[in-house]
Order: sequence, then structure tokens, then C-alpha cells
Amino acid sequence: MNRQILSLAVAAVVSDVALAEVDTDHSMVIEINRGLPYLETAVRERTTGVKAAPVADGGELLQSLTGVSAVRMGGRALDPVIRGQSQTQLNILLDGGYIHGGCPNRMDPPTAYTSVDSYDRVTVIKGNRTVVYGGGGSGGTVLFERDWLMIDEKGYNAELAGSYRANGEQWELGADLMLGGDQGYLRFIAHEGESENYKDGDGNEVNSKYDSQSNALLAGIRLGANTTLQASFEKADEEDVLFPGAAMDSPYADAENTRIKLEHQFTRSSLRQLRVEAYQSDVVHLMENAMMTSPSSSDTEGMRIVVDAHAADIDWTFGADLQNNDRTAVAYSTSSGMAAFSQWPGVEIDQTGFFVEGEKALNQNNVLKAGMRYDRVEASASRASETFGGSTPLSRYTHFYGVTETASDENNLGGFATWTHRLNPQYTLETTLSRSVRTADATERYIAKAPMMGAKWIGNPQLEPEKHHQLELVLATQREQLNGSLSVWYNRVDDYILRYRSAGNDLYRNVEATLYGIEAEISYQLSPVWTLGSALVWMEGENSDTDQPLSRISPLELTTSLDYQRAQWKAGVEWKLVAGQNSVCLSSDPECGGQDVRKTPGYGLVNLHTEYQASSGLIVALGVDNLFDRAYSLHESRDYLLDPDPVQVREPGQNIWLRLSGRF
Repeated sequence: MNRQILSLAVAAVVSDVALAEVDTDHSMVIEINRGLPYLETAVRERTTGVKAAPVADGGELLQSLTGVSAVRMGGRALDPVIRGQSQTQLNILLDGGYIHGGCPNRMDPPTAYTSVDSYDRVTVIKGNRTVVYGGGGSGGTVLFERDWLMIDEKGYNAELAGSYRANGEQWELGADLMLGGDQGYLRFIAHEGESENYKDGDGNEVNSKYDSQSNALLAGIRLGANTTLQASFEKADEEDVLFPGAAMDSPYADAENTRIKLEHQFTRSSLRQLRVEAYQSDVVHLMENAMMTSPSSSDTEGMRIVVDAHAADIDWTFGADLQNNDRTAVAYSTSSGMAAFSQWPGVEIDQTGFFVEGEKALNQNNVLKAGMRYDRVEASASRASETFGGSTPLSRYTHFYGVTETASDENNLGGFATWTHRLNPQYTLETTLSRSVRTADATERYIAKAPMMGAKWIGNPQLEPEKHHQLELVLATQREQLNGSLSVWYNRVDDYILRYRSAGNDLYRNVEATLYGIEAEISYQLSPVWTLGSALVWMEGENSDTDQPLSRISPLELTTSLDYQRAQWKAGVEWKLVAGQNSVCLSSDPECGGQDVRKTPGYGLVNLHTEYQASSGLIVALGVDNLFDRAYSLHESRDYLLDPDPVQVREPGQNIWLRLSGRF
């Protein structure tokens, strides 16, 4: 797939640094991932650390970006972590719509339902820098996007790709078929992937097998010179997925996504553009082990109306969005077939939001951008009073929290202000001050996992929403040979939702918390064909009520890369050093009762890749990840529950890979 089938627009760090006179054509386009996707950045600096090898899903791709980590529980479905925040602290949209997974234990985060090759662009916005894409988003926003197709004069395009990773015998096949012209198009995307168990750096087999398929049908029609209508239907199926970090596996997880988009360009008023988007995402999921089987469902529907305008010399974006999510999950005893407990007892969360955002160039050296957002949230659990396994979810909420009412409502107000100042032609300074409010999700509010024997996992229906107050300072530079940025951020959180362990049970409460960190990136053009890059990420997280560390905070990481590009050849080497994480809140420590598995040792990795692009459009790429077969785990990853020692799910050892792609 020789075209720009995937762009990773990293609006992290200083993505909005674009003064009125800056020509966006100066943005660097950086080829990554064996020439198939491209990295497109408005920051105008080389971003290091992007994975060159094939990836199983969007989570694995994001995990390789600077400042983005992940929680691994199995062979796929990595759950992204940005600046120490994850799950619903991140707004993740697939082609304009939300999808909430069907597993209370996060076997299927939204990125699990992304076939990377099927999207034209992925945008990552770190921190709270916009109010357009939903409430919350304190950790960041990730947009998997598809564009209106630009098809060759012949009226059709066909793109094929295939990859193979030796460790785990993992293979992926993809096809993207397009037909149409200026007035409309049809597009069919198919993807299939399969993997056996991989081995870690010590040669131990990790239960990571999976079988994945997805198909998407997209259509677009031009209703007039300035109006387009697009619709899509996508079905993703996961089968026989193994999760050593969950003590349960997933025989199936199926998602169906429907999207409709209407866009109209105005030509004779202060209005510039109208966008109306509607979506529906339905997920059915099953997890099981020898003792339990638990079917679940998660249905999400919503819409967004967005208007772009220009008035009073300000570029405006304003609109409204709606989102409704219904979830149900019941666990049954395998031996008796009787209901044992309900993880999600008929949970419904409705959100209605209104937002406005404006950007004004004060002069040639200063730009001010600000936005505000109001969200109304209503949550309830319609089956909380039903009996499952001899008791009701409500009785468990009452026992642990004294709660007698499961319904709640919130009125949340957030916003941001960004000042961008050009110090001189080489340096730009940006300051962002923001407040974002993140409501508790279905699991934090209502999970009622209560087996007859063993630990209980009980949500708190009356949790207060998190209020994140963030300050970020960014210094960016752009020169002929040198590009770089330094970002310093601080996040004070009121009513941080903390999952903690008490007397062996997992519970939730609100605490005060603080997160802060530094991200630095630099790229230097050594010669016309050689580029040296480096990125450093450091962060801390603290429970301010107890002065104890927050769980799953990424350790210090330094990534250095050397890339070669000449004519049809590309090659590169990446060296990643990750420090040990000793600042932990262990689940086994009764004084802390956090989610950390252990103090994680540091590690170093070397990855190699090369690529050749033939004149026919065929691209051949190959490489080796973890060249020296190091044994390591990501600090954020889940406990390998099949291991008697407290060890996170291990990462793959040495992995030789090959990828072929082409356009016809």
C-alpha cells in the first residue's frame, strides 16, 4: 500500500503550534511501519519511537509512540496509557464514533477493534487541548479517521498487504478495494490475522493465541458542489483469544459499527462548515474459564453536530454531542448454569454535551485558542435490585459503601486556554491551562463481582467525577537540520477515582492526586541520507491524600534512532532504554493496596528494520524486534495469573518479521 494509507498525526506536545503565517506544507511527512503508514506531524519535528514492525491492532501501534505506553493482558488488545492515564481517561474515537468494550476486565479496549490498515489517519492529542471530541479526555484524545477517497483517474484502486512475525507464527492479510470518482465512491476493506502463542526472551511460552477478522463497507456520494454524505458498516470478530493476565479467556468478541456523516461547506456567510455525524456500536463478548462463563454486551449510540465559522476575526468551532451506553454482564457457574453475580447490572450512562472553541491570531507572533464545554451525565443500574447468586448488587454497594441509591447525575464544566508565542524564527513557546471533568465509567460505578469464595470487586455508584487541572509549557524549535521540543506538564486532580485493594477486595474511592512529567524530542539531519533522533519521557504520579505512588506509572524511558533513506531504500536502528520502576503501589502491600504487580526491572532493546520500494509500487520490508532476545515486561501490564510469582505478562522475545504491500 504505497499511498498514505495511514497517517499518525501526533498532535502531542505542540500539535497546535501553527501561527497564522506558518505554512502547513512545511510539516514533515515521516515514513514509518515499513512504508505502509506515514507519520504526519504539524509539530514540524521528527518523532521517534514509532513501531516499524507489523502490529496486531491500534493499541500496539500507539504503544510505540513517545509518551504512550500500554497495559498488556494477552497477545493483542493492548490498552493504551498516555501520561499515566488510561481507559476512559482517554477519548478514543473510531471513524468519528465511540465504542465501549464488552468486557468488564478490559479484554477488549476500543483499540482492539481497529485494523490499523483500514484507517487513513490516526491523530493523537496528548493532554486536554480541545473540547470538541467529548467530555473528559484528561489524558488525551485518539482519533482513528477515514477520509473522503481520492481515486486515480482509472476509477479504481486496489491495495493489498501481508505480514508475518516468526515469534508466535503471527500473520496478517489485508485488502482495500476502492471504486468511484469525484461524485462518489464504494470501498471494501477486509482484514484477517492469526497468531499462536509467542515466546518471551527466556524461551517461555506466553498464552497469546488469537484469531481476528474484520470487514468494512464504506460509501460516499456528493449531493452537491459543497455537500457530501458518507456511510459505513464494519464488523469485527475476535475468536479464541487467550489472556494469561485475566485468569479467563475469550471464545469470541464481536463488534458491529455503523456510521453516517454529512458535511456541507458554506460559501457566502460567516459559517464555514457543518458536520453532522451519527454512530452506533454494538459489542457482544464472552469470557470463560473452567468455573465460570460470562456473556456480556455493550451498546453505544450517539451523534455530533459541529459548526465551523469565522466571525470577529476569530475561527470558531461550536456544537453539541450525545452519547448513550448500555451494558450488561452476568457470570454463570459452569457446573450448575446458575447466575453467580452480575458485573454490569443493566448499566446505562447518558451524556449530553455542548461546546465552543475559538482561535484568534493576535498578531504575527501570538495566537490565542480557548474552549469551554458543559456535560450533563445521568447514570443508573436498572438490575441492581435483582438477585444474582443469592444477593443483589445493591446489597453489595450498601455493604461496602453504605450506598442505597444507584442512580446519579452530574453537571460538568471544563475548558482550556492556549497561548502560542513565537520567540523568534527558530523558537516557539506554548502555554496551555485546562480543566477537564471525567465521569466514572460503568465498571467503576457498578461492577458487582462477588463470588461465593474469593475476592470481591465492587464498584461505587456515588463516585464523584474526576476534575483535572493541567498546566503545560512547550518549547519547540525548527531549523534546517535540527528540530525538537521540550514539554513540561503538571496535572492536579480533585476526586481522582482510585481503585484500591482492601482485605483482598477491589474497591473504589475518590482521592486527591498529582501527576507531572517531562517529554523531550529531538531530530538532527546528519547528512542528506542520515537522521539521528532521540526522545526522553519521565513522569510521576502520587496519591496526595496518603503520599503514596499511584499505580501503573510509566518509568523513565529514552529512545534513540538512526535512520537511513536514499532513493528506494530505507533502513533504521532503534535503541530503547527503560529504567526500572521502584516507585510502586503494590497490590500485595496492605499499606497501599494498589494495582502494581511488582517493582519492575529496567531493560534495553534494539530493533532493526529495512525497506525497499520497487518502481512497480511493491514494497518489501523486513526487520528484527528485540534483536538480543531480552526478557522483559512493561511495568503497566497485568499480573501473569498463571505464574506463582508476581510477574507481569511478558513481552515477546526476538521477533523476525516480513511485510509485503502493493497498490494496483
